[in-house]
Amino acid sequence: MAENISTDEVVILGDESINSNVMCQTQSVQPKVAKERKKRSRAWDNFGTFADEEGNKKAKCKHCGQDYFADSVKNGTKAMLTHMLTCKKMPKVVDKSQTQIGFQSVQGGNTCDVVVVSWKFEQEQCRRALCRMVIVDELPFKFVEKEGFRNFMKVAQHHFKIPSRTTVTRD
Repeated sequence: MAENISTDEVVILGDESINSNVMCQTQSVQPKVAKERKKRSRAWDNFGTFADEEGNKKAKCKHCGQDYFADSVKNGTKAMLTHMLTCKKMPKVVDKSQTQIGFQSVQGGNTCDVVVVSWKFEQEQCRRALCRMVIVDELPFKFVEKEGFRNFMKVAQHHFKIPSRTTVTRD
């Protein structure tokens, strides 16, 4: 990119009695280039920037492709942060190591009686329970690889990684 350099010529006329020479002084003035500020908002983790055909700065969602104006002086990041809450294709981050709460019905009580219990997902416990189910119910091993069972497990427990014959783990 070519820099614009403006040159101002200043002529200083000296007093004839002091100095009979005319001094010419040339001074170069370079415009200040504004540094781009660091993007601090967490919105920029999920948005990429570009300029549209009219030269406006815009941001595009990396997940669904929605466009937003993104000039830091004029627009800010509020619209992008709001979009992150409602974007259907944005992956939800869930800490699997954190204990969650669940509801369990009380035995012997009404159908509406529930108790709040703590719950933590354990991959190994789920794998053992699946193995026990296949053995006790005398199901074929291929049962867990079928589409119906996989769909059921996505709904019942989407964290569970279904073992297959190609990924055998030894105890």
